[in-house]
Amino acid sequence: MTLTRHKSGPSRRLTRAAGVATALTLGASLMAVPQTAFAADSPTTQDLLSKCGTSSVDLCEFHATTYWTYTGPNHQVGTTAYNCASQTNQHRIDWSDTTGTTDSVGVSISASAGFWKVYEASVELSYGHSWETSHTDTESNTINIPAGYKGWIERGTAKQQAEGWYELHFPSRYYGHYIWYVNNYKSSGFNQDNPSSGYVNFKDAKMTSSERSSHCG
Repeated sequence: MTLTRHKSGPSRRLTRAAGVATALTLGASLMAVPQTAFAADSPTTQDLLSKCGTSSVDLCEFHATTYWTYTGPNHQVGTTAYNCASQTNQHRIDWSDTTGTTDSVGVSISASAGFWKVYEASVELSYGHSWETSHTDTESNTINIPAGYKGWIERGTAKQQAEGWYELHFPSRYYGHYIWYVNNYKSSGFNQDNPSSGYVNFKDAKMTSSERSSHCG
């Protein structure tokens, strides 16, 4: 049983409508609904989220249900250095790595987006963790590379993720309903509260003959 909003004359009231599902699931597909419930086709997830923070809706809330931290997949940062000398040498590698924020529905995220402000406030209130849509780390590291070897740097970024669902109330029927839900919404980004949970590793490997020809000629 879900709550839907109907008009009765000039006033509005909340009534219980059994069997009417107004939930938009992750793939922008609708749960089974009687045909008479719809005035038009269904909105997309992007359509709904774009209404958050605008005068188009009476209410837009994100209900956070799960939060966790993790280390992102390893990836190379900076360039590869080649040691063509006959002894171990030190090489400095300068690198910059930007971690953006992504979500499970493919909607572009910006700090000014209304749906993102709602999400961020809910996660901070529920779990005490702040969020930023984009974070860049810039460092210089010196690595020891054996003779005839190449060296590079790999990083695993400290990340966080939260999951939950959006609830939107419209002042008038939107695609046949006053209330819509975006379920199973997830977003992940840089864990600025505990950045040390990531790692930086120095790697090396013997140069191939083609690499030696290209970089030591």
